[in-house]
Amino acid sequence: MRMNERVNRLLYMALSLLLAIVLWLYVDDAQKNTISRDFPGVPIEFIGAEDTLPSRNLMLVEGQDATVDLKLSGSRSVITSLRKSDVRLQVDLTDVSAVGTYTRTYELVTSDTVDRSSITLERASRTAVTLQVVTLYSQEVPVTVNVEGSVPDGYMYMSDLMAADPSTLTISGRVEDVDQVKSARIVVNLDGATSTVQRDFAYELLDSEGNVVENEDIRISDRRVQVTAPVYLTKELPLTVKYKESPGSTLETARCRLAHESITVAGEPASLESIEEISLGEIDLSSFLSDYDEWPLEIKLPAGCVNLSGITSTSLSIRFHGVETRNFSVTNIQATGLSDTQRFNKITSSVDVVLRGPAADLEQVTAEDIRIVVDLTEYTSDITVGNQPGKVLVDGYDNVGAAGGPYSVSGKISSK
Repeated sequence: MRMNERVNRLLYMALSLLLAIVLWLYVDDAQKNTISRDFPGVPIEFIGAEDTLPSRNLMLVEGQDATVDLKLSGSRSVITSLRKSDVRLQVDLTDVSAVGTYTRTYELVTSDTVDRSSITLERASRTAVTLQVVTLYSQEVPVTVNVEGSVPDGYMYMSDLMAADPSTLTISGRVEDVDQVKSARIVVNLDGATSTVQRDFAYELLDSEGNVVENEDIRISDRRVQVTAPVYLTKELPLTVKYKESPGSTLETARCRLAHESITVAGEPASLESIEEISLGEIDLSSFLSDYDEWPLEIKLPAGCVNLSGITSTSLSIRFHGVETRNFSVTNIQATGLSDTQRFNKITSSVDVVLRGPAADLEQVTAEDIRIVVDLTEYTSDITVGNQPGKVLVDGYDNVGAAGGPYSVSGKISSK
């Protein structure tokens, strides 16, 4: 019981004290009682120094670091809650249009959360600031990129593709300050990199001897520079050819050899990792009438890749073996693809054809075994057609087929 009485008494005393403090603060504020408070080292903001003056080729070089010690007064509730960041001093330079020395007074302003009329400036360590405005001098300096470190085996830093954006910086300030700077240096470390490095980098300003220039009065057009340092995967890719085979012209009867069978390329890992070969296209073996030494083939690189070998084309050699050729005059010319109401009247009466195949088979083939078939499916009306490619068929001899060509015929399509 006594414990509860003691707790209640303490709570009553605490509540009474709190009510007394609130009442005192209310009466103090209602009676407009004021207090004072010091705000040392308040910086001055110069309106127009960063935009208006440079647009007129002017810059502020002295007085921009000025600060003022202030003593402010007001109601207790306002002053006690006032932060230093709520207080600002401003000098307007937007009317300055020439080089010279200026003495300007400042204006006391407060943040939006503070009523300026509720604060009184009692004392200030200075009422004005002396400024010097000089001519703004500008020049461009190149951005240089120094690459350090080494990439792993199987990768290559493509130095000729390195890019910096921007590649030059515009620096501005006093002539004596700007003239010190000759370049801006960026250091990129590629140690262990397995893909292209692309990001924004900080830089250092250098003088003519490579010493770092540190001068806060120098203005620079860009704070950071984006550098792209390409790191490519290197790969040796075989050169391949797709061969179209037909009777008498197969890979069993033709020895095919490329002058260059592979090249080394470099490319972005994401795209090159999945590529295992470079196709040079399709070659129809039957189109070669005889052995051929150097059939030119262009090497087309995969998109985004670089040819490290420097070989841009190769050649194909073909040697036929185990087969011979023989000439025939073929008169059996047929047409397919016609409707029941159409017929084909040939104009070409015979076609000279070269057949290739084993010698034993060629000795038995006669002209009656050979047909030339023309597909006329695309024609639906009466018309005379010329040089229509025909397919040479040799009935009864699976290892014998046409070589060379193409073989074509002419004729007239008419209605029955």
